[in-house]
Amino acid sequence: MKSTQQIWTWLGYAGLLPFIISTLMVWTGWALPWLEPIHAFISYSAIILSFLAGTLWGRVLSLYSIDNVANLLILSNLYAILAWVSLLISMPAVGLIALAFGYFSLLSVEKSCQNLPNNTSYRQMRVRLTFVALLTHLMMLLHLATGGLR
Repeated sequence: MKSTQQIWTWLGYAGLLPFIISTLMVWTGWALPWLEPIHAFISYSAIILSFLAGTLWGRVLSLYSIDNVANLLILSNLYAILAWVSLLISMPAVGLIALAFGYFSLLSVEKSCQNLPNNTSYRQMRVRLTFVALLTHLMMLLHLATGGLR
């Protein structure tokens, strides 16, 4: 049986696949009649940002005795709302920027809160996953700014 760490590590890296595949689809011009790659990217990104905000909520609840619990709980909800709003924005570049900001700032919040329960392996993985997510967001923004490969 696999350890819990092996499972969350595997799931974390597998979670990058929709980012990478939809980015490749946009840059290569590969399309499916039932799938708009930029919309798929933004909607997946919003869901993952909401998921990460939810994990922040869960970890904070286990620390109800620290001083900044209320602020962290509010922040976790604000990240979920940011993700939702990014889905409503009719300008994909603005949605991508909002989501990229959400990933970067959420990682910064997690790093600044030393009391949050997590281990070194998880923190290192979160940095790597966030880097790839931000890189794919940047690639999508570049595609939108330049018109990409046609």
